[in-house]
Amino acid sequence: MFRPFLFEAVLFILPFLVYGIWVLLRGGQPGTPERTGVPLLRLIALGVVSMAVGLALFAHYGGAPAGSAYVPAHMEDGKLVEPQTR
Repeated sequence: MFRPFLFEAVLFILPFLVYGIWVLLRGGQPGTPERTGVPLLRLIALGVVSMAVGLALFAHYGGAPAGSAYVPAHMEDGKLVEPQTR
């Protein structure tokens, strides 16, 4: 359950990291005072868009195939068998 949350958090933070690297390479000045809020709004929008794309891809390609049955973890011959889908 933690892995999907971490995946989405990384997708949301990625534009901010790219912008921070760009600012550092540019010379450390984040922008003129009158345009301070504009990059932040764009970064939030890009973060939300990348997070939505990640959710869509995760929903489409993740999980078990349609019609498969979930078999919970169980013991067979004294050994623990991991949960699986069939």
